[in-house]
Amino acid sequence: MVKAVINSSGGVSAKINSTTSAGPQKVSVQTPSISTTNSFRSLTDVNATSLTDGALIQYDASTDKFTTRNELETTTGTITFNGGNF
Repeated sequence: MVKAVINSSGGVSAKINSTTSAGPQKVSVQTPSISTTNSFRSLTDVNATSLTDGALIQYDASTDKFTTRNELETTTGTITFNGGNF
């Protein structure tokens, strides 16, 4: 079993447990690549094409996506806001 750890400063360490007498000959641990282009707009279930100041996120069942809007819309005529308990 190989257990690799990447800490917050980018250091990498590995712990090797082997059940064979020869043991592992070589272990390589790579730091996962991080894309700096990740954004809310790039998510496949988000439509943020008409993003304007003050926009809210609302789920649109007809497109199966979350959409940014400045006005809340519903086909049921009822909108309930529940901010939870704090």
